[in-house]
Amino acid sequence: MAFQGVAPFGSLMAGALATRIGAPHTLMIGGAICIAASALFAWHLPRLREIVRPIYIQKGIVDEIAAGINVATALQAPPEE
Repeated sequence: MAFQGVAPFGSLMAGALATRIGAPHTLMIGGAICIAASALFAWHLPRLREIVRPIYIQKGIVDEIAAGINVATALQAPPEE
């Protein structure tokens, strides 16, 4: 919902910026913002995991994920002859 709601405003801002500085520069700025945001997210990810992991354990989500990974790994193993 947030993505769909904010996208029209971002499109308007990108269009206005492209009108002033050109489409190639606008795309470069947008790409730089995406790279910076992903680096910021990666920097905060360990702390986010510390906060979320106890909640996942309490709700039993972590065990389900581990079981799913084990099943997926077993399915990808080559057949034994």
